[in-house]
Amino acid sequence: MSNTSFENETIDLPLTNVKQHKKNKYPQFIWLIPILAVLIGLSLVVKGIIDKGPTITIAFKSGEGLEAGKTHVKFKDMDIGVVKSVRLDDDRQKVIATIQLEKDTDDFLKADTRFWIVKPRITANGVSGLNTLLSGSYILVDRGHANEERKHFVALDVPPIQTQDTAGREFVLRASALDSHEVGTPVFFRRLTVGQVVGYALDKDGKGISIRVFINAPYDQYVTNDSRFWNVSGVDVSLDATGFKVKTESLVSIIAGGITFETPDTTSNNEPSMKSDADSLKPNANDTKSTSSDRAVADTVFPLFKSREMAMKKQDAYVEHFVLNFKQSVRGLAVGAPVDFRGVNIGEVISISTAIDPQTFEVTQQVEILLYAARLQAKSKLDGSILPFPKTRAEELNRINIFLKKGLRAQLQSGNFITGQKYLAIDFFPNAPSYALDVKKYPLELPVIPGALDDIESSIGRVVKNTDKLLNEIQANTLPELNKTLVEVQNSLNQANLMMENDSPLQTDARLALRELTKTSDSLKKLTDTLDKQPQSLIFGKPAEDKKP
Repeated sequence: MSNTSFENETIDLPLTNVKQHKKNKYPQFIWLIPILAVLIGLSLVVKGIIDKGPTITIAFKSGEGLEAGKTHVKFKDMDIGVVKSVRLDDDRQKVIATIQLEKDTDDFLKADTRFWIVKPRITANGVSGLNTLLSGSYILVDRGHANEERKHFVALDVPPIQTQDTAGREFVLRASALDSHEVGTPVFFRRLTVGQVVGYALDKDGKGISIRVFINAPYDQYVTNDSRFWNVSGVDVSLDATGFKVKTESLVSIIAGGITFETPDTTSNNEPSMKSDADSLKPNANDTKSTSSDRAVADTVFPLFKSREMAMKKQDAYVEHFVLNFKQSVRGLAVGAPVDFRGVNIGEVISISTAIDPQTFEVTQQVEILLYAARLQAKSKLDGSILPFPKTRAEELNRINIFLKKGLRAQLQSGNFITGQKYLAIDFFPNAPSYALDVKKYPLELPVIPGALDDIESSIGRVVKNTDKLLNEIQANTLPELNKTLVEVQNSLNQANLMMENDSPLQTDARLALRELTKTSDSLKKLTDTLDKQPQSLIFGKPAEDKKP
């Protein structure tokens, strides 16, 4: 009953008021986080692409010192890139390094940009790259300036001597051999180190060497069109007709070699200005003079001389070519020996050879010389003016004939008695035999006369020959008579010995003679004693006995 009533009762409970929310028109903020991350990632990628520099490849001879991700590329001690990968090229001859450069390094992609590995090196010029012992090797860059661009380079095997932004100029020196001029060999100017050798190459024909030198600024201004370069490697020792010479530039040049240069003084205004059409008066190839104010442009070619004497030799505009025929030995005479006129060097020997006359088979020693006429400037005795040089071939031959008639001859003389070096002397010998000049010959023949030593040798030879003749005559005529006389003398001596025997009358007479000589000597002694005590007795006579003291 109670259960029925409970079931029939209504329980009043509160009703829930359900309200339907409107849908949000905007997305939830939680989705902004991944979107923002994607945007940041994209911006980093874009920034990486924008900030990424160019990629280049460099070919090295070996992979020594190259490590991907560790080997850096530097310019003026600043990192501008890093090695990304290292691999062998297809022909297995080189190592290719792929390098990622930094942003704004496009100006390094020049065709003449140079790369090399910096590592410890010991050369004749010093020690370099010691800092890499701790930090490791790195690639150094020398930025080029060419208009052409590239992304593939070949590394240098050795570091360059100077970078392309170093102030100065390069010049080319022509030589017959390299000698000791390696890359880095110093170049001197007035004993100051002003540059160095930066490269060299053999000529295509194999007959010479081209040496490139770099002269640092401001010293490059002293290289003019008339500058002379010469070798000062080691110690320059020379022994010639003028004596023994030892020269050196500096201690560095003794060890590592060296080159020096100098600009000679401007030529004198007294040089003749006319030119001759004669073959023997050919002007020098360097007849065009350049003053010391003409600065040489880059890559100007200069000859490299062996010594200062050869480099600074005066460039003579007028050269006369002669040949000398000696019948005696020319031992001691060498090519380059001076030709002297009363102490003035007026030429040099250029050739020495032997010639044989095909008809008479007479052997002569042919010596060719060059005479520099401008070195003997004739002056007038009246006013001191310089006499003009011949202008034509006929005038030149006429002048030579006049000189020959006055006794102009060449003579071989000794320049150094110790070394035996000889030179040629030209002078006037009025008593020299006459000589007819053959104008059809070229070169013209200059007559010679024997030297003083040759005359002495000839005189000694004649004396020896006459002495031999005299000895032969003595042996043929005088010796028999002398032998006969000696026999007669020997016979006389034998007879004298027989006469000197004890019982011979000669011996008795000799004893008597000795007694008389003894008495005579006693009388003379008494006389001298008397005169000593009484010298007046010579006048007054002997005093009486009672007046004697």
